[in-house]
Amino acid sequence: MCSLQHPRHSNCELGALEFFGQEWKRALNLYLPLNAIMTLIFRGTSILKKPGVNLYQYLVSTGRSTLFLSAYCTMAWYSICCFRRFTGKDRMWMYYVNGLLSGSMVLIEAPGRRLELGLYCLPRAIESLWNCGVKWGWWHDIKNGEGLYFSVMTGILMMLYQKDPASIHEG
Repeated sequence: MCSLQHPRHSNCELGALEFFGQEWKRALNLYLPLNAIMTLIFRGTSILKKPGVNLYQYLVSTGRSTLFLSAYCTMAWYSICCFRRFTGKDRMWMYYVNGLLSGSMVLIEAPGRRLELGLYCLPRAIESLWNCGVKWGWWHDIKNGEGLYFSVMTGILMMLYQKDPASIHEG
């Protein structure tokens, strides 16, 4: 099974290192321009006053985000490979542990960024929960049900913002 994940390497670790390097390049291509735009938008006037400080913060933020995404993808890919090697086959628990391990890579990011990433992932997580609930018989499918869970989650976000605005937009 490992040969499907890393066909160029018989060694899982070498495959993971190569994958990490490739993912680092892809993540850097994403975060360099994204963080540049965010820096210009949110620190436009500060850039002229303190260019060195802003450049340093930009580089640290870009490096941290690139490391997060690269580590997240590599861990998601590599941990299953390791589990298979030790157990000899796939087991359901492997995927739960895989999710915990790869998800823990979010700790690399700054705390404020973690909330943003969580909010970014939330709609897909809710959609997945909805679809699994229908599949497992927890509830019946409702035509245009995504509108229902979107409304509920938007209401929750609005309630959070009303109670503590800093919990949504600061960090």
